[in-house]
Amino acid sequence: MTGARWIAQTVRTALKTAMALCLIASASSAAPSPYASGSIAPTADQATLDRALTAFYGQWKSTYLREDCGDGRVLVRTDGDGKPTHGGSAKATITVSEAHGYGMLATVMMADFDPDAHHLFNGMVRFFHDHPAKSDPGLMAWNQVEDCTDGGEDVGGSNSATDGDLDIAYALLLAERRWGNGGSFDYGAEARRVLTAILAHEVNQPGNILLIGDWAKSGDDATYAATTRSSDFMQSHFAAFAERTGDQRWLDLRDAIYGVITTVGQKYSPGTGLMPDFIGGLPDKPKPAPAGFLEGDHDGAYSWNAARYPWRVGLDFLLTGDERALKALRPLNTWAREATKGKPERFADTYRLNGKPVPDAGHDQMAFVSMLAVSAMIDADNQDWLDALWASIEKKTVAEEDYFGNTLKLMAMIAVTGHWAKP
Repeated sequence: MTGARWIAQTVRTALKTAMALCLIASASSAAPSPYASGSIAPTADQATLDRALTAFYGQWKSTYLREDCGDGRVLVRTDGDGKPTHGGSAKATITVSEAHGYGMLATVMMADFDPDAHHLFNGMVRFFHDHPAKSDPGLMAWNQVEDCTDGGEDVGGSNSATDGDLDIAYALLLAERRWGNGGSFDYGAEARRVLTAILAHEVNQPGNILLIGDWAKSGDDATYAATTRSSDFMQSHFAAFAERTGDQRWLDLRDAIYGVITTVGQKYSPGTGLMPDFIGGLPDKPKPAPAGFLEGDHDGAYSWNAARYPWRVGLDFLLTGDERALKALRPLNTWAREATKGKPERFADTYRLNGKPVPDAGHDQMAFVSMLAVSAMIDADNQDWLDALWASIEKKTVAEEDYFGNTLKLMAMIAVTGHWAKP
């Protein structure tokens, strides 16, 4: 469907969704999810928080979520706002597996508010099936382009990216809990297939190294086999995977990652709690990656990958109450408050691990500010800081950000409002 007909249908769908979301949000009186004892929320009643969440979800959905690339297929169009997709993807990129994982998480966790959620989620499962990584059909090819095919070898388009696969597996487990396995898909079986593939291709032994993708394990790229990415530290995912499968390897991986956090924090960022984008030297001597290691000059700094670290580790405290998450994030929260004097818009987009911003750093990026809100929830001492972060999140419009900032903002809002779910 193209041209005026497609535009008209898109507008009608967006208006219908916005109206439904507003009605449901107005009637909502659900309490927040049962997060760990000691966690906090913004100073606002639940109905107010839910209205903010559902309003932004409606905007995000109408901007980025598309039925495209075949009948019954749904994807997150990273170019839905007309802005380019970064991160080393092809110029004609329409989506990446990271975005697909976020979209599956969003649709299943917003099912209480969105009557289209189940349909959209199933469409995302179909698109996932259409784009298997070359190593294993249980993993997703990381980069798709405008003709709905995978990106070329110049971007490793048929390789996998670990973070996308981990989120897809978690979302499938959430779908099994919500909708059961008797419909279009056996979500539980789908999740187990992905988890098996992750352990086979994206975890390296010895040492329980969480790889950055299937491509980093062998061949010419084996130099990256001792490297991990701090944005992939999804300990709450691993706890859920272990509980659902009974596989001890997920808990071993969880423990190994907390060991990396402790070592890097003590040796390289004792005063800030910051993690670098990429960590090499695994398993025995974890250390920040050198400049230019993979993506750019700031590979060993707290930058656009590590921005997600406070959210990922913060979720582990909220969902499991693990004291190691609390210990990891307390210095980061304290440093962030002090570095910005309590004003989130002052937070830079790249810091050296000693807390000094790099000379060319930007500020007030939602990909960073929104993630800090989740880590702020772990301790009552952060109440004023959390309220300031939430105000900053609410203030930023969709037009001011791109796919990455807007989507991480949505992930944070789901968590901060108490709607992040466990399988």
